[in-house]
Amino acid sequence: MRVLRLFFLCHVLVFVPLMHAEKPFEFTRTPGKLPKEVVPIEYSVRFAPDIDKFTFTGSETVKLSAHNLVRQLVLNALELKVTDASIDGKALPQSAMKIDEKNELLTLVLPSQLAVGDHTLALTFSGKINQQGQGLFYMRYQEQGTSANKIALGTQFEATDARRLFPCWDEPSFRARFQLTAVVPENWVAISNMPIKSEKKVPDGKEIRFAATPSMSSYLNVFVAGELDLIQARSGPTQIRVIATKGKAEMGRYALEATAQILQYYNDYFGVAYPLPKLDQIAIPGGFGGAMENWGGITYYELGLLFDPEKSSAATRQGIYEVIAHETAHQWFGDLVTMA
Repeated sequence: MRVLRLFFLCHVLVFVPLMHAEKPFEFTRTPGKLPKEVVPIEYSVRFAPDIDKFTFTGSETVKLSAHNLVRQLVLNALELKVTDASIDGKALPQSAMKIDEKNELLTLVLPSQLAVGDHTLALTFSGKINQQGQGLFYMRYQEQGTSANKIALGTQFEATDARRLFPCWDEPSFRARFQLTAVVPENWVAISNMPIKSEKKVPDGKEIRFAATPSMSSYLNVFVAGELDLIQARSGPTQIRVIATKGKAEMGRYALEATAQILQYYNDYFGVAYPLPKLDQIAIPGGFGGAMENWGGITYYELGLLFDPEKSSAATRQGIYEVIAHETAHQWFGDLVTMA
């Protein structure tokens, strides 16, 4: 026994000097592929899907902060065609826009050095709506009760697919605010991270403008749209909703009750109140088979969220509670606090 104690003591004495506290977060030393001389502060993104052609057109303005002098901007873009670009209102020629599909990069060569300070980048672009759960994707399904063939849209951006919808600094350390605007058919409901700020009729349907998010990583953006129903409640100051395709929202009643319990528990457990005005649990009929912790709008394959009291098993009920608890916890670690 004494020999074991001596061995343990020697082991501790050898390794204790190697232990040290983690260094504070330092943006410039965070691993990544993109240059860090220029960083995004806020995006305003507008896109209009063409459901018949499975394509979309989009535009964005990005408020930037330049920390050093640069002659080019390097950000991420994948399967996008960039047609126009300007910096501080000055248009760039097509020859200055270089897309590297292999490395998923968009490089904008500037006519002169970009001064240290604040700037505005504007881009116009187009892309495709995917069949698989990458970027902006579409889902075909049969409506509950009518068996009518329907289509809905969703997004899946983790880990590096926000760049499929709009050019962006698509690495977790480049946190920024995001304000999304989308054009959808008149009879559709659209959901994003934040509540709707305004809505107006346009020739192709309606334009929905969402409030800006807090500063967050690009992969946490979400957009879901289609012929949707919802049920809602409140947990303290937070509006909670379960959203599903028409005819299925009532099967989200258990998920709604579970969310209220879990949200209150985490508010107490973490000692930091959930910071967004709403939390949506969104059941989608395709795209992927799991769940994704988008901040303020968690998406689930519908079988993992919806519960039919007459048909679903106790195991299904338990599984729903577990996955809601898992994804809701990510609203704090993963969303509020990111890995980079």
